[in-house]
Amino acid sequence: MIIYYSLTGHTKKLAQEIAKKTEDKLYEIQLDKPYKNNPLVLARFTKEKATGVIPTAHKIDIEDAVIYLGYPMWGGDMSLAMQGFLMANDLSGKHIKPFITSGTSTLKMSLKTLKKLAPDAMIDANFNSDML
Repeated sequence: MIIYYSLTGHTKKLAQEIAKKTEDKLYEIQLDKPYKNNPLVLARFTKEKATGVIPTAHKIDIEDAVIYLGYPMWGGDMSLAMQGFLMANDLSGKHIKPFITSGTSTLKMSLKTLKKLAPDAMIDANFNSDML
């Protein structure tokens, strides 16, 4: 299963490319209060980050053992939308293959948060979608 969050479409495109190679199903994270792709999103993100508010994401049934988890990097860490998803969904025992989209950040920058929010999952920190 490929679970991703995408505001601008970059992460969605990468998730779709992975789906073509793996034939896994796609799930786009849904938030109770979605972000809008406009200039005000930065103000909302900044406020949420400063106050520790994580948006609420929908809980889903996850049966697959291997999860490709895609997210954009915001402010040097995984997007708050993905954090909300991980707070709402238990990935214990799952094998997570994370992938990110970013102009400057690296996956390594988000691994601490990922390990904190999915402590009982196996995280493949060396996963590279180009190697599929």
